[in-house]
Amino acid sequence: MVDIILAKFESELAQHRIAPPLGILYVADALQKAGFSVRLIHDEGTRANIEQFVNSVGKEQPIYVGLSTMTGPSLMPTMEASMQIKRDHSSYVVWGGLHPTMLPKQTLEDDFVDFVVIGEGERTAVELATVLRKYGFDSHKLHGIAGLGFKSDKQIVITEPRDFIRNLDEIHPAWDLIDIRKYIYSNEYFFSYFGSHLPGDKIATIITSRGCPWRCAFCYNQPVNKQTFRAQSAGRVIRDVQELKAQHNIGSVVFEDDHFFTDRQRGLEIVRNIGIPWATTIRANYIAQWGEPFVKELSERACQELWIGAESGSQRMLDLMRKDITVDQIRRAVQLCSAYGIRAIVGFMIGIPGETWEDVRQTMDLMDELEEVSKDAVVNSPAVYHPFPGTPLFDVAVEHGFDPPTSTEGWCRVSMWDYKADLPPYVDEKIRLVAYYKRLASRRDWDNVSFSFPAKILGRLARLRWKKRFFDLPVDYGAAALGWEMMQKLGLKRIARSLW
Repeated sequence: MVDIILAKFESELAQHRIAPPLGILYVADALQKAGFSVRLIHDEGTRANIEQFVNSVGKEQPIYVGLSTMTGPSLMPTMEASMQIKRDHSSYVVWGGLHPTMLPKQTLEDDFVDFVVIGEGERTAVELATVLRKYGFDSHKLHGIAGLGFKSDKQIVITEPRDFIRNLDEIHPAWDLIDIRKYIYSNEYFFSYFGSHLPGDKIATIITSRGCPWRCAFCYNQPVNKQTFRAQSAGRVIRDVQELKAQHNIGSVVFEDDHFFTDRQRGLEIVRNIGIPWATTIRANYIAQWGEPFVKELSERACQELWIGAESGSQRMLDLMRKDITVDQIRRAVQLCSAYGIRAIVGFMIGIPGETWEDVRQTMDLMDELEEVSKDAVVNSPAVYHPFPGTPLFDVAVEHGFDPPTSTEGWCRVSMWDYKADLPPYVDEKIRLVAYYKRLASRRDWDNVSFSFPAKILGRLARLRWKKRFFDLPVDYGAAALGWEMMQKLGLKRIARSLW
């Protein structure tokens, strides 16, 4: 028997690699240090995996089951697991992560959620487990736990906000509960869509900080981290990377922080001392302002890739998004990366409330321009923006006619990557498939996929559409989608994913 079971289910629709479930790994460590036994589960949300998980809950009868959530398709398997637990067993169900943090009251309206953890979960999870084990459901005691939501006498209760953890060196992921080798990838698999070429047969990902001080109007950091940045010390990060090298023989590391160089000197101290190639996120204005000496040192310190959130080629839209960068800074950032042999991976989005087709064209034009600047630059296909609650741009979207989901189930269908997702009313329908065609037009690995001949034809059509900026009458997409769905039904998921 274990005291607590923590789980995270990934959507079956996810086509990206499964990253380590760091949220529940940190929570698990805090619970273990407080004397609770913990089991951790991270898997694809298939029916079989959910059934196995629910059965384990019945056998273990934990104090509570904690489920890590993110707004989008992965909510569906989390909902299914929660409903089965509440139907068949007596354990409390606790939701944590981004979704209940942004929508705590709406989440608690569901009968299958007993508690929500709002914000960072390490301390809240321990205090909740302590109260439930000693007193059961004691409303008075529960009121004293900061960062918690629950239902009492059919009323939703949200306690006072919890202060942020300031010293991140105090917390560690509970790697003893999970096979870390599952999250160390080969170069062939790691970010293959981006065309990454990170050295070494084994590549690890870590997160060394939380939050971001910038004010981007679309970003979850606004409601969740409130523009507050906290980081592990450089010494802690260096030791962690050295351990990964010694224990798992990693050849590269990826820092998946929201903004690794928010503290410039800390970031430089880390990359000067880890001794292996690396990649991370960075703002375009950092590169442009810190200039050539900074980029030159990054190159000398084995920087392989920098991921830059450019977002738009329209300065008007950048200003509306409160991005606090300029189009010229984006250009300069990619130029400097190219000059020093660093691969720039540049992300864009379209479908912003208030955006015109001319703004979209400016974004596409900048994407083409950046690819001309550097043959190594990876210009990411523009995702369609979907509003997330609590962000300033969410309110703008509502003013433009966006009707947000009124239930957890409704938020399951919100995805920036699903071409079938409902578009807000202010979005021009013809931009729905822009990302699909851009992605197809940019592929060069057709000889390595199944059915390469028809795939190459689709690629040529996509390049022509992109060049002409013509995305109406998408009959070629319809044919490809039909073939993809047939392969999915026939169980040929791996082949289908390689084609999409």
